[in-house]
Amino acid sequence: MNGRAAGFTLVELIVTILVLAVLSLIAAPSFIQFVDNRRLAGAAEAVKNGMQFARSEAFKRSRTTCFQLTPGADAQWLVVEVPTCSGFCSDADPDGCLMQVRSADFPGVQSSVDDDFGEALEALFDPVRGTVRNFLETEPMQAWGRVSLESARGKQLEVQISVMGRVEICVPAGATGGPGLAYGDCL
Repeated sequence: MNGRAAGFTLVELIVTILVLAVLSLIAAPSFIQFVDNRRLAGAAEAVKNGMQFARSEAFKRSRTTCFQLTPGADAQWLVVEVPTCSGFCSDADPDGCLMQVRSADFPGVQSSVDDDFGEALEALFDPVRGTVRNFLETEPMQAWGRVSLESARGKQLEVQISVMGRVEICVPAGATGGPGLAYGDCL
């Protein structure tokens, strides 16, 4: 039997640590891009799900429901059961609030809405047809409601809702949707 103890030498340990450090430096940008893409896609899916939830709740409850998205630094989107979007969700008064999501759940993602809608996108869902009722009442008729989302690294997605209540996620023309975001181009 040999008198030498089993284990690693100091040189082997340093080489292993250097190889791991180089691999980490190579992988870090890809990982950061992956996290950025997931946050952006998660926010877009949450907006889409909120719109679809509002539409399904209108059918289920036989009452008009409203999807409202207020953009900005402290953006939120909510679904309320009221005849207009004047309702809001709060801890003190949760009645009528069916769903609420805050942009803080998706750090680094900014949202904005078309200027045609003013400060917030509000979509009233008809309980009989599932159509977006307030789009039909505006002049000129708005064919689409759009929520634009942009990640911290400049990637962009758009959530569009038609008058008929159809919701889709797409990459705006000229925007960098990039790899990792499996959405088609906006029409």
